[in-house]
Order: sequence, then C-alpha cells, then structure tokens
Amino acid sequence: MTASDIAVPLVGLLVLVVPGLLLQLAAGVRDKLWLAAMTAPASVGVFVVAGVTSAIPGVSYSPLLVVVVTVVLAAIVFGLARWRRHWAGTPAATEPADGAGPAFLPALSPRFALLAKLGALAFCLVAIVLAFQPWRSGLGGWETYPQEHDTIIHTVLVGFISHTGEGAPWQLLPLDMITGEPVSFYPSGLPLTAALTGDLAGGPIAGFNIVNALMVGPVFVLGCAALTAAVLRRIGLRAEWIALAGGIAAIVAAGLYRPGVNLLHDGGIAPNAVAMSLTPGIIAGIVTLGRSQWLRAAILGLGLAGIFSVHPSVVATVGASVVVFWLAEAFTRQGRAMLRSQWPVLLGAAAVAAVAAAAQVLGSLGQAGRTGSWLPDIPPAALGDAVGTNLMLTYGGYYDSKQVFAQAAAGLLALAGAVAVLLTRKGWAALAMWGFWLLVSIDFKISPGSGFGSTIGSFFYKSYVRVQAHVSVFVPLMAAIAIVFVAAGIARLVASPPKLPAFARVLRQRGPVTAGLIVLIAVGYVASPGLAYEHRNAEIVAQRYAKPEFVRVGEDDRKASEWLAGRVQPGERVMNSANDGSTYAYTEEDVPVVNVVTLGAIQAPYTYALLEKFDDYPRDPQIRRTILDLNIRYVYVDSQAPTMGAGPGAPDNWLGEPTFTVAPGLERVDGLPGISVGFRSGSVTVYELDRGALENMSS
Repeated sequence: MTASDIAVPLVGLLVLVVPGLLLQLAAGVRDKLWLAAMTAPASVGVFVVAGVTSAIPGVSYSPLLVVVVTVVLAAIVFGLARWRRHWAGTPAATEPADGAGPAFLPALSPRFALLAKLGALAFCLVAIVLAFQPWRSGLGGWETYPQEHDTIIHTVLVGFISHTGEGAPWQLLPLDMITGEPVSFYPSGLPLTAALTGDLAGGPIAGFNIVNALMVGPVFVLGCAALTAAVLRRIGLRAEWIALAGGIAAIVAAGLYRPGVNLLHDGGIAPNAVAMSLTPGIIAGIVTLGRSQWLRAAILGLGLAGIFSVHPSVVATVGASVVVFWLAEAFTRQGRAMLRSQWPVLLGAAAVAAVAAAAQVLGSLGQAGRTGSWLPDIPPAALGDAVGTNLMLTYGGYYDSKQVFAQAAAGLLALAGAVAVLLTRKGWAALAMWGFWLLVSIDFKISPGSGFGSTIGSFFYKSYVRVQAHVSVFVPLMAAIAIVFVAAGIARLVASPPKLPAFARVLRQRGPVTAGLIVLIAVGYVASPGLAYEHRNAEIVAQRYAKPEFVRVGEDDRKASEWLAGRVQPGERVMNSANDGSTYAYTEEDVPVVNVVTLGAIQAPYTYALLEKFDDYPRDPQIRRTILDLNIRYVYVDSQAPTMGAGPGAPDNWLGEPTFTVAPGLERVDGLPGISVGFRSGSVTVYELDRGALENMSS
C-alpha cells in the first residue's frame, strides 16, 4: 500500500465532510441522523455556490475559494443561530425525545440501550468498509482510467475546471477547449467535487474515482441508515431500536449492486449513480425537518441544490418518493399534523435550493425535451419476468445478460419487510416508497414505450438500468424493518409460554432477546451473503477499471498525451475522436482536442463534419478551410477504439450506422499529403500536420 492509497481517500473524505459538517455544527445541529444524512449533500451545495462565485472576474474555482465560501456561509449560519437563541429565544436544537414505540418493541435498560447503540455504530462501520472495499480493490489504484463511455465527458469536465478555474454552470460543458465556447450545459455537481478533490490530491482522474467510490459506497450506506432512522422515528420507536435498524440498513446497503456499481459498470453513468446514492439522505432530511427549524431548512435547501446539480433527474427520484411518503402519512392523524407543521420550513428550503441552483435549473430546462425524447433501451418483457427480476434483484445488464445471478437475500428481506408492515400496520410510508418504485420498474419492463412506468422513465432517458436502480434505494429500509420487526415477534413468541425452565427464563426479557436476535441476524447476513455480494461487486468494478473487458484508454494513450503535452503550442489543436483515449490528453495534460463528445456536438457542426470527412482534406476545400481555421496541428488516431452505440444519436444522423468505433474521417489518414507520423505506441498514432502543405493545396 502506497502513500497515495491512503492520502487520496482521506482527502476525498475531508472534501465531502468538512463543508457540510461545519455548516450543520454552525447551525447548532447535533442530531446524528442529520449529520449522517445531510453532510455530503450540503458539501456539494457549497461547491455549487463556489462554482457560481468563480464567474466573478479574477476569481477561480480552487480549494482556497471553497474554503472562503465555506467560512462565509458558516459564519452567516452561526450568526443567525446565535441571534435566534439570544434574541428570538429559540432554544438550541437537540435530538428528539424517545417515543413510547409499539408494544412489541419494549424499552431496554440504560445499559442495554447503550450497548445497542454501540452495536449500531459497529454495524455502520462494518458497512462502510464493505461498501468501500469493492472500489478500492476493483479500481486497482485511484489513478486508473475509467473505460466506459459516459465518463469521457465527466473526466473532461473535471479537467476543464482544474485547468481553467471556471466552474459556473453556464461555462460547462465547453465544446472548444481553447475559447470555452460554445457551451452545451452539463450538470456540474459531480465535476466540481471531483476537481476540488483532484486539485488537493492525485489529479483529475484520482479525484473523479475517489469521489465516485465514496459517494456510491459510504455516503449511500449512511444515507440508507439515516432514512431508516427517519421513518422509524416517525413511527415513534425508541432511540436504541432506531439505531439498530439504521445499522441493519447500512449493512444491507453496503452489498447492493444498485445503484452505484450497476450504473458505473453499464455506461459509466456517474452523475445518476451519485445522485441516487445521495437520495436516501436527502429524503431523511426532508421528512424529519421540524416546525420552525429554519436554519436546518437552509442547509436542506443547500443540499437539494447540491443533489440537483449532480443530476437534475433527482426531481423525479426525490420528488416522487417524498410525495408517496406524504400520501401514506396523510392517512394518519400524526402524519397530517406533521405535514401541516412542515410546510412553511419546507417552502423555505425550496427557496434556498432555487436560489443556490438557479443557473443549474435554467440550464436543465433547455435539456428537458431531449431527455424525454429517447427511445426505450429494452424490449417489452413478460409479467413474470418483470416481477421476479425486480423482487429478487437480479444483476442483469452487461454483467449478467441472461439474469443468472441475483441478490436474493436482500430481495427476500425487502419482501419480508412488506409483510411485516402489513401485519403490524407500522411503517406504511416505507412500504409505499418501495412499492411505488417496484411498480414503476415492473411496468416499465412490461411496457417500456407507454404507460405509467414509461412516463416516469422519461426523466431517465427511458433507460431501464436507471429506472430499476430506484428499487434498490429503498431495499435497505424494508430489510431493516423486516429484521427488527421479525426479531421482536420471535422474542415475543418465545417469551409467551406460561412456564419456562429455570435456565430459559432469560427469554422473558424480550428487549435483550430482540436485540440479541438482531445482532445475530446482522452478523449472519454479513458472513453470508454480505461478503459474497462484496466480492462480486469488486469483480464487476474491476471489469471497467483494474481488469477491463475492453480498453478505451490505456498506457499507450498516456504516452501519447505526454508526447503531445511537450509539443502543442498555444492556439494549436489536436484532431481526435472522443471515442478513444484522446480526451484524456486534455483531462490530464491540458492538450486542446477538437472533440470532447463522441459523436460530435450539434452546437459545433465542424466537430462531426471532421469526424466524417477529415481524411478528405486533400480533395475538399471546405474541410481544408476548417482545419486551417481551427489551427489543427496534430491528429490523434487509435485504430482499436471500442465499439459504442450510435445510430440516430449522431447529430443530423451524420453517421447513419448503429455502431461507432474509429471515426470514418480518421480511418485513412496514413499517407495523406502534408501528414507524417510523429508518435506511435501500440494502436495509438499521433500524426503531425503541415499547415503550409494545406495552405499550398488551397492556393
């Protein structure tokens, strides 16, 4: 293990924790549920504010700017908190008092209650390790290149922010890396976070990798624990049972294939993966926001701005989930009273979110029509297939195309949780959220082109892998309810006989017996199947990193990037195809490439014109003129670029083919007049282009 193996995760952890934690402490928040749920989303919200601030002339997005913005926001929050305490007479926030709880979960003695809470803490720590380990081992090193398609744009954005210090939403994604224009809007929450991390340790690739690993691993685990605690707090359970349930949810979440591992494996859909991983924590914050908790509302609003800036589709993810939660709560007197008390502060949170993410919202509106216009990515399936695969959490996707493998233990626990809710009539909101997304996913799989599921799927490019991932977001909550409620039922059953042998009279202590059963079940789950899930997740991650099934970018690309970095002069560009490793020359070495979007960009027609016809420059004066105007000095070609889907996704359908590997305009570059080989390593060749020769052709 090297120093980098330790330093990069530590820096990433500090980046995700310090801003959000400082703001909450300044606001007087001491509720451990909120600290677990809202720290990472609030930190991303701070980075979004810092990104907007970087648009001020002379100000760059940097660690220093983030520190200044964090301190200023924390000072404002702290000042308001003091004013509320000393002038408005508002007491400092404390954790809510224990509820009486349902009769089947008796109170524990103070000693056993403390042991239960310590056990819950141990569960969470184990879960954090289990969730992080697949990424630590599967990446094979924090600077390992991601091989999937979508990560091309993500890493280019991280590199652009690092190289230029520009982080405002209207500056991202630039299609010309020299002029910064035109701009095709792309959500910036994840790139801003990754760029900051990379600036502090390891560079853009390491920053991107560690932020993904922490977000879809430990942050997701803690968010699931917080959501479980939030739901059970509404039921009125005592703190020790809430803690144990949260720990159970964390352990179950740690081994899940979805959302994080699946989305990053099948396409490299990092923003969606991170946004879904932040979702449980955000929902926990929303449903536990209390009357007159205005400073918490401000932090929640900042967190909402942060998660929206990671991926705007969370409007549907969070919005639909919370609406379903509220509808379920509206059937109870306590739920209706809570909703009435929440509305004013929730509106305050929404106002803060709208201000902090205003530019992100405006940019997203321009992309909304495009998002909903995609065709479904799966054919219709039979009802039994749709129900079975969603209930049993089959892997599916590129890893398991025949759906042989499943996370059946987690799926069965969620189903048991549904039965427990029905039998005890406690936890309807949890059942409603899980059931809603289960029905959406099933309906989408049955009828991807029309119907309720397809309508919801429009927020997610009608991509089944994205829709189905929502089910897993609520599996830990349902599994925790199952284990806690079933353990309580067993303890009640074994204590019910009127006569017990002397050695078995301890079984009448239902509280300790329930807690003991929960611990035993948790340990058993970790031992099997938890460890098996962790090992398989590590194997799946490695297929896109340490032991890739295909190579888009590798050591040859690294060598080519370094060769170009020492030769490209200011104002010169490199012709390339973004479907190979060429964009990483920009990400790591600040070498300006022509294409950062694999099929070219509609806002910059020259990008796909060159992809189609670059090698026609000896015969086509228009192509020659474009090359000279862009001052293209080098041409980057990888003869073994991976296959990707294209078809009608190409601007103006210029490709006319369903798949894409090497750009047609770069297939016959060798031997053209005015061009010579400057560098070659493996399948990667960098050609030097003689500007004078092209000018002579035009004369």
